[in-house]
Amino acid sequence: MRNNRMPPISNIISESKEERVILYRRFFAELRLNRLHFQLLILNYFSNVDIPDNSQSFRKELENYFTFFKKMDSWLETLKQEGLYPEFKEQCLDEIKAIEQIIQSYEGKMKT
Repeated sequence: MRNNRMPPISNIISESKEERVILYRRFFAELRLNRLHFQLLILNYFSNVDIPDNSQSFRKELENYFTFFKKMDSWLETLKQEGLYPEFKEQCLDEIKAIEQIIQSYEGKMKT
């Protein structure tokens, strides 16, 4: 995972709601970029199966993802404790809608 940083809670707390929304959206954009890098890693894994350390490198990257999501649990809990989770959740729901539209677009293109 290229960038697995969550916005520091101290930064989020000190910002206005508008600035927090920007931080959340930037975080989601970084997650999307990380998914593209992961897709590239998968393709490299598929295309270089015969390279000795390839499998180990792929496993290490998967472990990095698991570590990141464990950190996310704690980060989300802190957001809840600070009373900021509802606005974060709202941004998550907006991101879900955007991703669903992208998926529909891809699926539509694949049918033609």
